[in-house]
Amino acid sequence: MLAAEPPVLDGVGRDDRLPDLTNAVHWLVDDTPWDLVDPATSIGTILRDSHESDVIREVVAAVVAVSDRQGAASSDAAWFGDSVWSDVRRLATTALTCLTR
Repeated sequence: MLAAEPPVLDGVGRDDRLPDLTNAVHWLVDDTPWDLVDPATSIGTILRDSHESDVIREVVAAVVAVSDRQGAASSDAAWFGDSVWSDVRRLATTALTCLTR
């Protein structure tokens, strides 16, 4: 979802895909310790190798940067419109390619 083109938002400015933006961020950041602990600590359990941990580290950092600027409760439109959202998409695409190899 993070690698996809931003969707056409619903009438109240929300992403109506499943998973939506909120859930994708929760699964990547809130449901892992990767915003506080290096993803390398997950090698052998969730991640296969240092290449995967490197790309995950970059995606998490980009998502956290957007969250810091926009705020966790900000609208999906604000997140998708953030100046580095294209970096989030690019990094998520790289991570997706890496994780599905």
